[in-house]
Amino acid sequence: MMNLINGFHVARVLYVAAKLRIADLVKDGARSCTDLAAHTGVDAPSLYRVMRVLVSAGVFEMDVKERVSLNPLAETLLNDAPGSLRGWAVSQLGDDTCKAWNELLYSVRTGGIAFEHVMGCDTWTYRASRPDSAKDFDEGMASFIGAHNKAVVASYPFAGPKKIVDIGGGDGTLLCTLLATNPATRGVLFEQPRVLDKAKQHIAAQGLTTRCEIVTGDMFAAVPPGADAYILSRVIHDWDDERSLAILRNCRQAMTPTSKLLLVERVIPERIEHSEAMRVLVVSDLHMMVMNGGGERTATQYRELLAAAGLTLTQVIDTGGAMSVIEGVLA
Repeated sequence: MMNLINGFHVARVLYVAAKLRIADLVKDGARSCTDLAAHTGVDAPSLYRVMRVLVSAGVFEMDVKERVSLNPLAETLLNDAPGSLRGWAVSQLGDDTCKAWNELLYSVRTGGIAFEHVMGCDTWTYRASRPDSAKDFDEGMASFIGAHNKAVVASYPFAGPKKIVDIGGGDGTLLCTLLATNPATRGVLFEQPRVLDKAKQHIAAQGLTTRCEIVTGDMFAAVPPGADAYILSRVIHDWDDERSLAILRNCRQAMTPTSKLLLVERVIPERIEHSEAMRVLVVSDLHMMVMNGGGERTATQYRELLAAAGLTLTQVIDTGGAMSVIEGVLA
């Protein structure tokens, strides 16, 4: 019980290390906290105390001379490493998120969205007016999706569709992985204008500019028509049923009789049991409630949601990781 209660403290300490990019600073060798503090502009004794907590939690190593170095867990905080979770840590453990979670009881009492209660607007409006917050969120999503891309791509026959539209695909991380794995496929990244520059840079860096078109727009209004497959990765869980249906109905309108709809989401089992994997699922569901008013769903709930949008759920594919691929077709 003490570990559960004190989990908040460790999470905030982890945020500090991620924000200060400590992992990147020690990737070439061990460095003292005094050196790290001088480089980051913080107080050395205080940083030392922070790092002791992380070492005790199994993140980073510290030798007898109090020099900090990487270990396998700390390597996940390297900024540009494959599967990096640094951006995710900064986004999920930062001040904006903590302020919303401090009002969890408000959501429980009222059914309202804690983030909107605290900030006075929804998360999307808030980030649009605060570039730093938007940057943290975008980096967090890119790192999170990056950690699951290989499992998703390996679990579904993406070689079949010749044209794939990725709706709300951020900087194109998932779409680029799909295109790199399937040379005959072309892609369309459908996103908001604010991520346009970063998406162009990422797609160009992958050498996929000629095979990947970027289209900006509003998924609540319409999506590009006529694709063989439509992917929404970690999109539907952001929204309640009403808003989710608006997106799904626009997808249905754009689909051809042979198109596939692919939702990449966590799927909650029908029965809740005691396990670490289960805890991750239901905490994610609660996070969506606090931040956006959305939530994770069971397979039955996804089947009902798709049916209400005029779609039929054909299969739910377990990727072997946290995500599943939920396939739908026109009803």
